[in-house]
Amino acid sequence: MELTTHHDLRIAVLDTSDVASGGALEHTGDADLLRVVDPTPEQYAELIPHGFLFKPQWLFWTRPVYSTLDAYLDTLRPRMRKSTRHAIRQTESGHRLEVEEAVDPARLDTWFALYERHIASLPRGTLYAAEDLEWFRTHPDQVVGIYLYSGDRMVAGLLCMKVPRHRMLRMTYYACDPDHPDQGTTRYMYVQAGVVAAELGHEVLSAGADPNFYGHDIATGLYLLKRRLGFRADPLWRYEADDPPVLEKVLSLDRCEDPSFCVAYGDYDVRRAPLTGYVLSRTPAPATHPFHAPMLASVVPHHISDRRGDNRPCPDC
Repeated sequence: MELTTHHDLRIAVLDTSDVASGGALEHTGDADLLRVVDPTPEQYAELIPHGFLFKPQWLFWTRPVYSTLDAYLDTLRPRMRKSTRHAIRQTESGHRLEVEEAVDPARLDTWFALYERHIASLPRGTLYAAEDLEWFRTHPDQVVGIYLYSGDRMVAGLLCMKVPRHRMLRMTYYACDPDHPDQGTTRYMYVQAGVVAAELGHEVLSAGADPNFYGHDIATGLYLLKRRLGFRADPLWRYEADDPPVLEKVLSLDRCEDPSFCVAYGDYDVRRAPLTGYVLSRTPAPATHPFHAPMLASVVPHHISDRRGDNRPCPDC
């Protein structure tokens, strides 16, 4: 067993001997989460009845592009259409949108300074973009910049990568000035990206990849926003990278949102298995309807009792 920490979340990564000895069925130390990476069919059969979920580690979000904002709005449900139209009007008033088909290094530096401020304002913010900044500088033709200005000041910026093999524009890193009033800015930037993608000849817009555990370093609300904006979540390996499945058991929500949320496979055969959403909560019967989405066969509550309890899907819900 290896005990690791991601921000303040303590994760016990279990190996074959831990599973064989029954250690995977014990609450290991003060871990918040137990994990078995790329489990065998035997491990799957052993651990699923004990509250483990079999899941992809990352989710990748996509949707078709659209030529105009009105064409996009027509695809939304009435309430979402109304709120998104309001966000567009509020953001367009007093702001200016600029698009670079190939990023300019000087403007990239301005964006990164904004990104640093944005990340610093988040409870568990991590400067993931710092790892890719040099690549952006050396491959400017492969990066699209979408920037929002208030006067001469950049108040939001979205960096997108071109993915020609999928005819896709992928939203990669987003930043918004934490001191700027957000009256729908984030939603506006997300929906503008679909128009930009169409103008540049792409067929698919991606809202990027998220770790498949909403409620810790990424908010549950991010899943809800992307779903409501018409994006579909699929396991990342279907698009671009090796993403071995994991068996995971959440022991505690002490450092997470309640409810938290994840997506799991309904069978060991990941290429055929239906996807199921799990709403993880201390409440025995949390509301599941906000999390339903077309790519999910079902959404079920998953009760998290305490470190001594037995966490498993709620049988009466």
